[in-house]
Amino acid sequence: RKVDQNDQHDDDAIRYEEAPNQWVVFVPSVIPGETVRVRVFRNKKRYSEADLLEVIDTSEDRVDPLCPLAGTCGGCQLQHVSIDAQRRMKTQHVQDNLKQYKIEN
Repeated sequence: RKVDQNDQHDDDAIRYEEAPNQWVVFVPSVIPGETVRVRVFRNKKRYSEADLLEVIDTSEDRVDPLCPLAGTCGGCQLQHVSIDAQRRMKTQHVQDNLKQYKIEN
């Protein structure tokens, strides 16, 4: 499936429009626009959580992490994302939260 968007916790959302209530699967370490293969390990009432098995189509925003511990220690969740894409994603998060709480920016 194609990755739809990034959430505020740096997991990415894969949305299934054809499923009831647009089911969402959260997957760490993927970038919006990528096509990925995942394995669901937990189903909740309104979403699922999955592990990334394979990136089939890589985003132009994917880069090699500078930190050798990226992906293992949890301290640098976005090292695989270019700095420009990180800025776009973080700006979008702020705008979405302002809109959600009806705060004008």
